[in-house]
Order: sequence, then structure tokens, then C-alpha cells
Amino acid sequence: MDELSLQWTPVHGPMRKLVFEPQPDGEYAWARIEFELCESQWREVGFEYLEELSFVSDDGEGTSLPHARTYFEGGEGDV
Repeated sequence: MDELSLQWTPVHGPMRKLVFEPQPDGEYAWARIEFELCESQWREVGFEYLEELSFVSDDGEGTSLPHARTYFEGGEGDV
């Protein structure tokens, strides 16, 4: 699966973007990276690993996105 992105322009402040990148070889399934537009270039302002990513429609139906990853047992999951 390719990365997914969501981009928007808030009422106040610079344009923003969320990018969800699959992590097929990592401990977690996805990475969420947050950007804001600063002088015509995207600047990273946040990063988080995700165990699962899903979308929910207006009718309440959820869809989990498929991913291939290795599950690690034991130890802390902090990065």
C-alpha cells in the first residue's frame, strides 16, 4: 500500500498536511507525519508511529487498512 495524505488550509495559520506512511519492515504498521507549509516548503512538525489505521464513514462503517508487518513480542514499544 502506498502512503496516504490529507491536506487542508485552516482559517488561521499555514496550510497543513498529514501523511500516513506504511512501515512494512518496522515494528509498527504506520507512521503519521504532520507538516505545515512554511515559506513555500513543507516543514515537519510532528511524528508518531501507529499500530493500526482505519477510516470511518458517515454510516459508522469502519475500514482498517491492510498492512504487512512483523509483530515483536516482549519489551517496551516506545520509540
